[in-house]
Amino acid sequence: MTAGTAAHTDTQMHLLFLDESGQLSEGKFFALGGVALADADWQVLRDHWQETLAAHSWPIDKEVKWHGIRTGEVPPALADAVVQALARLPLRCYVTLLDIELGRQVAPTFFESDEDTYATGLMFLAERFELLLEAAGDVGLIVVDSRFREDDARLRRFFADLTKDGSPYSRLGRIVEGLFLGPSHYSIGLQCADLVCAITAAAERGNGQARGYLRALLPRFATHPATGALDGVGIKRFPERARRPREETRLFRP
Repeated sequence: MTAGTAAHTDTQMHLLFLDESGQLSEGKFFALGGVALADADWQVLRDHWQETLAAHSWPIDKEVKWHGIRTGEVPPALADAVVQALARLPLRCYVTLLDIELGRQVAPTFFESDEDTYATGLMFLAERFELLLEAAGDVGLIVVDSRFREDDARLRRFFADLTKDGSPYSRLGRIVEGLFLGPSHYSIGLQCADLVCAITAAAERGNGQARGYLRALLPRFATHPATGALDGVGIKRFPERARRPREETRLFRP
């Protein structure tokens, strides 16, 4: 250590948990997104989650997912309580909604294969996570719901290249190298990501229950630091069916 410098012992970390909604193989609509939080807030999330489940006599080790809410497996009272808990927690939500059919017409490079489509959604989320880390003066890591072993290996290779070379708009220098992948039933963070992503996607498709839940969650979604706009930041649609002027949507410095 050189003279006049001191070790930094107050470095914190942010965590971004991601899950997906929709089937890439159908080639129509796909969503990727989830929740970000500071490591110091992890205990708050865990405690609120477990207390909410216990209050409704739901086993701590049993998943609460949007599919279970939609089919009735998760009791409505518990579903309402979990969404209300998420709406009060210190989270930042991000969801990318990908129109695959339109994308293959107007931006085919981003949708050439299922892997390209998934990588496109991940790129947008990594860029926005990097902005959060810059604002917080922090570093972060991304935790993704594990898919299949071969898919996970390809995803790790893509993300290694992305963090090395950056995206078209961001260097991604604050994201800890590599993705962390694991099954969602072992992760509260990934279950929260499933709910946020799937609710947003279902609301986009017109589901009434999801639209009500999304309204409750909107205050937790990231917004544009200058304009306060939600579109293009917390919720990113790509491609947009009606393009907006670039100066109105600029998120990254030129």
